[in-house]
Amino acid sequence: MSNHQTSINSIARTNNDHTVQPTIKDLANTPVKKLALATFVVANIGVVAAPASVAAIGGSLGWSASEIASYSGMAFITTEVLILGSALLLGKPMVALVKSKMKKIFSK
Repeated sequence: MSNHQTSINSIARTNNDHTVQPTIKDLANTPVKKLALATFVVANIGVVAAPASVAAIGGSLGWSASEIASYSGMAFITTEVLILGSALLLGKPMVALVKSKMKKIFSK
């Protein structure tokens, strides 16, 4: 069993002889965690989208290759910082649950 499945199973509730897995709604039970969850999802998409967008906009504005590279790098680093910050607020069980859901969505 993988580490993220173990952490999800460790917080699972037992209900009349069968285990009920926690949902995202169960774990995102405060406004701060809901904001962190939204930030986590958007930043994961932004890891790819932000540098590509900066490169496209920079190319259309006539930026040099070094300017495009530096702004794309800053966009990438910013999204990584947002991912790490929101993951710290969410906690390991929530991050494991979101990752498993995202894998299911994108593996199809």
